[in-house]
Amino acid sequence: MNFFKKLFGGRETGKSEDGTTIYRYDEPQEQEWAPPSEILYMEEIGEHFNKVFPNRETAVFHEIVSDLVHIDVNVMEATPDEPYRVLFTNGMSDLPMTLPPEIREEYKHLERAELMMFLPPDWPLEQKDFEAEENYWPIRLLKVLARFPHQYHTWLGYGHTIPNSEDYDPYAPNTELSGVVLLALPEEVSTIHTKDGNQIQVYFPVPIYREEMEAKLQLGCDALIEKLAELPGDFLILDPQRKNAYKDI
Repeated sequence: MNFFKKLFGGRETGKSEDGTTIYRYDEPQEQEWAPPSEILYMEEIGEHFNKVFPNRETAVFHEIVSDLVHIDVNVMEATPDEPYRVLFTNGMSDLPMTLPPEIREEYKHLERAELMMFLPPDWPLEQKDFEAEENYWPIRLLKVLARFPHQYHTWLGYGHTIPNSEDYDPYAPNTELSGVVLLALPEEVSTIHTKDGNQIQVYFPVPIYREEMEAKLQLGCDALIEKLAELPGDFLILDPQRKNAYKDI
């Protein structure tokens, strides 16, 4: 299966050294606001995360104004045994993504997705903290990624890499992280079987540096994961100042 390099427009512009199909997505033409789709899986997604991450208090950042889909971001508090916060989206899966024709029949189960991330337990998440982009950008990132495939009539999947901009602009003033690679945790976490017979894939965006993204496109996703796993600490828990696997080591 081919993966994206850039999600700024739908034109295929070649392949990277690892076989990744490179796409470019231009800014969409201005469109009229479209009301969000029907909320379908909110309760089932919540039940799933409560099952795989039990005994956690949960809060929700509700989206006030929604276009196409209503994207909420849920925050599950850290526990002594698992000292990290769990963030997950709700609403991305209410609409199916647009799978490429060549994989649609065999991989139809990939057309609905949600996203999740881990944050340190002390990450500032009060409403007043969001006045600083240094605190808000993980929430913004999840909301932007969750709406992206519906806005551009495309899809997101395992191994896709998405730069923050064409120039790899950092997400916030306090970090040089400038893109993500979409990974997935074990199946019991990353797959939700819904009561209506559909399936939701839960992807894990890992913020990465430009050098790491370029290495992934040259060497492949497995090679990037191996390098990230060699870093001090747990690369799945967001650290805006973590070491660069292809520059600092």
